[in-house]
Amino acid sequence: MNKILNTWIAESESWQSFIDFKIPKEARARYPFLSKYDDFYLSLMSSCFEELKKENPDLSKMLSIAHGLEIFSLENKRNNFEGIDYSNNALYSAAMYYLAGYSSSACIISSLFNNDDFNSTADKFIFSFLKRENNKSNEFSITLNDFLRNGDFFIVKNLINKLQAKLEESLNNNSIDFTAFLLCISILKKFIDDNIWFDLLNLHNNVDYWKPYVIKCLNKSSPIWSFFPSQRLALEKGVLSDKTISLQMPTSSGKTYLSEIIIYNEIRQNNKNKVLYLAPFRALAAELKKTLGSELRSLGISSKTIYGGNLPTTEERDNLFNCNVLISTPEKFMAIENIFPNIHNEFSTIICDEGHLLDDYSRGLEYELLLTRIKINSETPKRFIFVSAIIPNLAEINHWLGGDENTIVESDYRPTQLEFAFLYRMDQSRDRFYLNVNPTKKRPFNYQLYRFLDSNEVNIVNPNTGQKRLLASKKAISSAVALKSINIGSVFLFAPHKRGYTGVEGLASELLSQLEWTNNKSLINSYNHKTIDDLVGYFSKVFGDTYLLTKTASVGFLFHHGDFPQFIREIIEDQIRANQIKLVICTNTLAEGINLPIKTIVIHSTERFNSDVPGNYEVLKIRDLKNLVGRAGRAGKETKGLIIIPHESDFRTIEKLINEVDIEPVKGDLYNLIKPFTHELITKGLVVTQELLDKYSNYFEDILDKSLIEMLAEDINEEDLMETVEKFVSNTFSYYQSSSDERDTLKKIFSIKAETVLPFIKNDEFQDLKNSGASISSYKELSEIFDFENEIWENLTDALAEDWLSFILDNGIFLMETFQSIITEFNSINSCDIDNQKIKTVIIMWMNGEWFENISKIGIEMHHLLRLINNFLSFKMNTLVSSAIRLAEIRNSEKEISPIIISWPSLLQFGFNNISKLNLMELGLTDREAVLQLDGYLKNLNYVHLNISDLKKYLLKNKEIILGIPKDDIPSIAKKSIDNFIRKLG
Repeated sequence: MNKILNTWIAESESWQSFIDFKIPKEARARYPFLSKYDDFYLSLMSSCFEELKKENPDLSKMLSIAHGLEIFSLENKRNNFEGIDYSNNALYSAAMYYLAGYSSSACIISSLFNNDDFNSTADKFIFSFLKRENNKSNEFSITLNDFLRNGDFFIVKNLINKLQAKLEESLNNNSIDFTAFLLCISILKKFIDDNIWFDLLNLHNNVDYWKPYVIKCLNKSSPIWSFFPSQRLALEKGVLSDKTISLQMPTSSGKTYLSEIIIYNEIRQNNKNKVLYLAPFRALAAELKKTLGSELRSLGISSKTIYGGNLPTTEERDNLFNCNVLISTPEKFMAIENIFPNIHNEFSTIICDEGHLLDDYSRGLEYELLLTRIKINSETPKRFIFVSAIIPNLAEINHWLGGDENTIVESDYRPTQLEFAFLYRMDQSRDRFYLNVNPTKKRPFNYQLYRFLDSNEVNIVNPNTGQKRLLASKKAISSAVALKSINIGSVFLFAPHKRGYTGVEGLASELLSQLEWTNNKSLINSYNHKTIDDLVGYFSKVFGDTYLLTKTASVGFLFHHGDFPQFIREIIEDQIRANQIKLVICTNTLAEGINLPIKTIVIHSTERFNSDVPGNYEVLKIRDLKNLVGRAGRAGKETKGLIIIPHESDFRTIEKLINEVDIEPVKGDLYNLIKPFTHELITKGLVVTQELLDKYSNYFEDILDKSLIEMLAEDINEEDLMETVEKFVSNTFSYYQSSSDERDTLKKIFSIKAETVLPFIKNDEFQDLKNSGASISSYKELSEIFDFENEIWENLTDALAEDWLSFILDNGIFLMETFQSIITEFNSINSCDIDNQKIKTVIIMWMNGEWFENISKIGIEMHHLLRLINNFLSFKMNTLVSSAIRLAEIRNSEKEISPIIISWPSLLQFGFNNISKLNLMELGLTDREAVLQLDGYLKNLNYVHLNISDLKKYLLKNKEIILGIPKDDIPSIAKKSIDNFIRKLG
């Protein structure tokens, strides 16, 4: 293509942005292509046919042609051009996207029109093909569908020959038919070597072997006819072999679908094989339960998902060995290991998702230790599938896990493109801003959207008081940019914190203010008002009318952070997926592995608070930002994603991200502790001794104790202790990365720490210590405080019986120094004053089904209460309670501990007072309000709970009765959750 055409294509994209953002006409650049659009269009079509005729077309040119052609068919743009066949043009634009390797974008463009918009058989076939639809009235589509269903390549080859004959027939008769047949043939020539059957049969040449999987892919709501280039590369590199393999693939490039193929192949080869899928985030595990779990079920592959809490429930224990796939967070699997020490031997393949979290401060240690233990302690060799979007030292991790240089897959393919834009003031103006799009590229790909924020959008007036306000603060500008961006689609406004200067809730308050001042109804008027009413009604019940989330819902936007319980986060995420909410303010909790359709991400700040660094703020890791921005422009929903940076102080960091420089390698969490410690030892000339470790106890003692206990098998003996410790330490990823001095430090520290477990080994008590899941200090306290022979362990029938609460809390956990130090830390961090009595009151109200608004009335601020329940009670306190109960099981091995007590940590976490409610959740009803409502309704039906199997049978038997529960009695969102749950239960 010539330089002028390239320039026009680039300019047409910037012209679209002016229109999409609704920037005033007088502020738009004067684009030459607009006055010569007929020349532009003819040049595009001429270039299109040139590429179609080539044996090896230029894919980058095809992509550029696709971009150029699309404006002639897009709504709000096509009316600027006369004499263009909009629907026919869309076919060519979509076809160019497909031929360039962007099938998702092709599907989006073709979906702008309907089958009835096309006349010829060839055009209708092209349309159906690009949209991935089965047109049962089109002869070519019928033939193609026959191939897709049966995998017989002679069918598609014969179809190409048939079309070739029609092409030659039309050569002298009909130029329109000729071009249509030429396009059909070009598409099918690519398709014959790039389809799901081609790739799978190259790996295992047996149609019957793959047919169940292929049919399932064809029957999806968005059918899969072929794989992304990133997926194809992984298949070619041996992801279905028996080798350990590591994958680096951008977000939205098909990692979950690839996992599905891996699992299918594993179970198909041997239905006794089992796969462990490690998902580091609760949110990711919860999403996989809904998505991957459902897809596997349709293939006859059973799965179980476990996350949250520490002590596995009775139901979880009973079903762990009866599934093909276990989806688990690392910490939950480690809790399972305490009960079933050799359970890792059940699995032949371990999929490690979000692998960059190996060095995450809160998750990395458990992830690293778990992988190390599986690697060296398994009776048979394990295959690891290590997956991440953002690891520069992937080869290092792959080698550590047992792979080699031939089992690394690195792909930079994204099914959608990303654009970045920096916000600048216009001529140092205080009230006008422009967007500099693609700032690291040259013109015409770099362009400016002038008056992106105009003076009337920055100088706002309160309609009630007439008071004027200039939006000058960072919060104000970020909020205004986010509001502007909803013109082009859904928006994430990212903030590094929940509260404070760079926090989510501060931005939410600012947005509320701006919407009120400007009387802006753009958000609320873009939705179904019933959706807004439903959200407000639900959040009012849960949080109260005056809570910030209720207020934001009432005007059409939401916010999302880690203090919310999982089911609240899922409700917010579901609204985004359904396109019911287009603006969400969020921390990275909304970017942790889950898939959401987002067009634009506005990054409020790239710095987060850290009191341990000079200035108290540190720049976010480049790789974390890379993971975040990868969420923009989801495949199948958008052809592009946009990242807007509103503040100049963040430009340099984002330029590094764009240019992919200084991306941090992944380090083992132990390594991150040992490296600075070793440096201090060398600098000060110190030697590692027990006294020195005592001096640095606040630095990492609990972590080291936990690491040590996790390293050792429960049947370790005194003679093998030191050798075992050294072997384990030497196999950690941290050791693998360390220098000689750092390795010596690791060995010396753990050698000294090993002395602390010797007394437990000598007294045959180490098994109890390890299986309790407690630290050494916690174990000693629990052993001293609790009477494990008390009959209450066996006889409890009421989760909130006063004698039990006194036993487990007043005379138990509350007496532990470990617990009191946790309270002190909580109060210090949150600047509050929570005591034992308030904690007990909160526990009783929470487990009795009360909501946050009512509980807060005992004198706890809402944000403190959320953190208290969803972090302190659900995890930190839960860990101690779980250890106490686990010790009771161990010490009373000949007696059966009450099922209520076994389930008590989970009841505490989710806020239930009986196992019936917990089992409803374990069956798939994750909305707490829905669980409370349905459990109450079942009691009205005189249902008496026996076990989870009995409950499921009862629900299925009374399906129509439950679906008929009066809507007025239950919040609409909870009612919808119940109905969806019952319909899917089977």
